[in-house]
Amino acid sequence: MAIKSEDNIVAAPTHVIDLSLKPEDRYKALAQTYKTELRGLTALFNSLLSDIGLSRLYHGPINLLTRLLLRSLNSAVETAELRGIAKVTGVPMHLLVSFNVILDCLMGCTSGAVKVLEAGRPKLQTRMLHFRTLDWSMDPLRSIIVQLEFVRSRSATPGRIVARSVTYVGFVGILTGICEGLSLSLNFRGVHNAASRRDHAKFYLHHLLVLLGYRQSISSILREYIISEDPEDDQTKSLEEISEELVPRHTTAAYLLFCDGLSTMVIEKDYETGVVRRSNTFIGVTNHDEEDCGLSTEATPFTGQVSAKSSGVRAGMEAIIEESRDRLDAIALRWRACLRKAKRKSKKEGKDPAQVEQNLAVTTDEVIEWVASYPTTNEQTHFATIMDPLSGQVVWTRIYPEPS
Repeated sequence: MAIKSEDNIVAAPTHVIDLSLKPEDRYKALAQTYKTELRGLTALFNSLLSDIGLSRLYHGPINLLTRLLLRSLNSAVETAELRGIAKVTGVPMHLLVSFNVILDCLMGCTSGAVKVLEAGRPKLQTRMLHFRTLDWSMDPLRSIIVQLEFVRSRSATPGRIVARSVTYVGFVGILTGICEGLSLSLNFRGVHNAASRRDHAKFYLHHLLVLLGYRQSISSILREYIISEDPEDDQTKSLEEISEELVPRHTTAAYLLFCDGLSTMVIEKDYETGVVRRSNTFIGVTNHDEEDCGLSTEATPFTGQVSAKSSGVRAGMEAIIEESRDRLDAIALRWRACLRKAKRKSKKEGKDPAQVEQNLAVTTDEVIEWVASYPTTNEQTHFATIMDPLSGQVVWTRIYPEPS
């Protein structure tokens, strides 16, 4: 495992995934490299069961049940990719399936985008950079963080990187990804909107169908926006098209951020609805709704179990939302400080203050400083990254092999 450190920055090791190979062969080399680490997924799965409040007495029966029921993902391609990983590592298929459908239900993260212009560059070169941290308590996963570069070796441009992802080995969906013209990230949403028992039942049934492979997980859906199985169809969809498709689609509750380099969209996604926010200057999202309406809604299945171990769902959600606010406020305050400074300067120069925010931009170094600072990056942060969707490049990454 090649982890490099320069100037106290630990960068994610980079590996190439060839989409021209058969799906079962794409991840074999990567799996071979991380075979030892991946074999720890068994212990990790049992740890996860404990975290959601299940006694060790139930671990054996649950492992047996999942072995019988969790045989595949909804996508035949992704299932074949997991089978290739299982063959190389010896990790049971049901554990890899569990890893791929449960991971996106449990993370706390910070995502956002901000307008950037490097010093001395003309204003025409402004763009929005997409920043993202991924946080949660599963420390063993820190050792399998990688940056993947997807290529098509049998295409007319075999060396072209068609997409990139910062992810975990063994996870074939997309939580943090980019291609030329689009970047995206997924944040955990601990509540879902429901006005009746029927609404709750539909939401929980969806989770069950995802687990059993009858519906796509949200990370599998996101993968389709930056990686196409058709080598002739690498056309990136617009933010408007994504919004029209995704908002009414049946998914788990999540916060989704999409950036095309000029504008950024956040979707507060529920089972079959979504609230959309847009900005071309600064926008951020962590793990609470913009208006905190989540306090009066039902906790998602895993959050409900975790909260129930202490002082109940509502108290548990209040703690999650308070911590989420702290992370979002920390980075939003930095943008507002820059905005106040720019307005003061504009006032002194006799310029129209109404145009200040539209003309305001920071540098990439400033964004890195914002993202790497506490509490945006904290003791549960596994990695942080900054992406440039106009170029399709990952501008900066830092991984944390140990809690920071």
